[in-house]
Amino acid sequence: MTCVRFFNWRGVLLALPLLAPVAPALAGEIDEPELLIDNMWVRAVPPVSSTTAWYFSVTNTSDETVTLLGFSTDIAGAGELHTMAAQEDGTRRMQRLRNVPIPAGETVEFAPGGHHLMLFRLVRPLEEGEQVELCLEFDATAPYCLPFEVRR
Repeated sequence: MTCVRFFNWRGVLLALPLLAPVAPALAGEIDEPELLIDNMWVRAVPPVSSTTAWYFSVTNTSDETVTLLGFSTDIAGAGELHTMAAQEDGTRRMQRLRNVPIPAGETVEFAPGGHHLMLFRLVRPLEEGEQVELCLEFDATAPYCLPFEVRR
């Protein structure tokens, strides 16, 4: 026995005004904070090195804090968010961070001597001038996948 269903166009037409307020969310147009990511580069290291650091700046143009939770790339086996922290003896040492808040209307720099992304177990040597993709993962947006230039 075959069951045939007929589509009820009248019900759809009557429901359209009710769906209008949620239509952007249904279409995937969720109002996400705007982040501007600039000055993206990764440090070139000798072929024998299995670690490197990645740098960039991120500006949060929204009205709410957005938090960098992590990142991913195919070029390394693991990675961590780091900062350089002052020690009691006056030296500075890398310290792992769980996340990095980007306050509303502010820019956070990931630069040598400060915040940076540390990558471990590089799968191959990086060549100066090449572009390598890295995806930054935030709490309030889809990932930002961007090319980082390898520099000395």
